[in-house]
Amino acid sequence: MVFSLLAAISTGSACQGIGGKPNQGSSPTEPNSANEQLVAGQPPLTRTMVSHYRSIYEWLLDIKLNDQQTRRFQMALVNAWKENDTETIQQTVSDLKYYGQKEELETLHQSQNTFIEAFRRDISNEISKIFIEAFDAAHPEMVAGTPAKKISDLTGTWRKSDAVIAEKTSSGTMMGVSYTDSEILEVSPDGKFKHVKVHSHYSGNCSETFGITEYGTFFVEGSKLVWHIESGSTLNKDACRPALNKQTHIKPRTERFTWNMVSNPNNNNEPSLCWYKADNSAICLDKQQNNAK
Repeated sequence: MVFSLLAAISTGSACQGIGGKPNQGSSPTEPNSANEQLVAGQPPLTRTMVSHYRSIYEWLLDIKLNDQQTRRFQMALVNAWKENDTETIQQTVSDLKYYGQKEELETLHQSQNTFIEAFRRDISNEISKIFIEAFDAAHPEMVAGTPAKKISDLTGTWRKSDAVIAEKTSSGTMMGVSYTDSEILEVSPDGKFKHVKVHSHYSGNCSETFGITEYGTFFVEGSKLVWHIESGSTLNKDACRPALNKQTHIKPRTERFTWNMVSNPNNNNEPSLCWYKADNSAICLDKQQNNAK
């Protein structure tokens, strides 16, 4: 579990999944005074941090770790600190900010299925494994409904678009700045993809367009969606400054992003594919139906 799942899903809250209501009592807000340091570091890991971190996920997942799982959970965090696993440390510190934030935790609880699906994909991680063990034991009726997503689940066309339109004056001319943004991802059953982004900016009688087209292959690596970008090109087109026009080829590269698929309540609960950048900002594209234009 090498990403801040809480921050990621909170960032993509417009595309939250669904889950049951809390049945473990009130959200985790009680203080814990046992602030014994377990491992030095930046920051040091304390017993309170372990307790609060466990409490957050116990409440979100409607589970209670048994004694053995609690010991394994603490040891997994201790090992991460001892090994200076910066991603896990950053994730833990980020998630701990939600401790005591009742309203935010209530909202995040609605994405319980999304958490479980992500943990199933990251089952080689000890903490994810512990959460899945506890969840499946507590909710055996939900096991079949929360399978790990695979590349085949991404097959199809995903899209998002945005626009700001300039105002029209009384004489009929356009005033101000306008733009359009679009992003389309087409994925075939074998994981091959085509990714297109276009941004057009209009001001006065001038227009600028930036586009990027990428071709490559997806594969899943634990909690990450790996983009193996094999080819593509970028395009800059400036109607008023043609000297700036250019087209360049993209060099092959590989990128890894935390990702999930959720139901978008703003789009009739159709699926959305979201991936998250290093700052946990989300890029979410809506699944297009076969007859979508």
